[in-house]
Amino acid sequence: MFRFLRPAGYAAVGLICTLSHADAAIVCEGDFQIVDGLRISTPYCQDENLAAELRKKGVAVSGQQVRRSAEVKQQACVSAAAYNDPICAQFWGD
Repeated sequence: MFRFLRPAGYAAVGLICTLSHADAAIVCEGDFQIVDGLRISTPYCQDENLAAELRKKGVAVSGQQVRRSAEVKQQACVSAAAYNDPICAQFWGD
């Protein structure tokens, strides 16, 4: 009889693991990551926010591309002429 319950147990454990990973997603609010209800400035959220702002200006770039390559970040900032963005300011030689 227990032999029939074993697959159900494995399925339950798999479902729990899947659901717990879904809750582990990073939540950003602008440049800030929400951690236990607090807003914390993180490079991850800054890059995601920068990519979102650049996409609004017509530059096809993802947050992952921005995080992986400083050159992509620079090209995206220059393409969008994002002079006022503090993250892009490093590329203007000020």
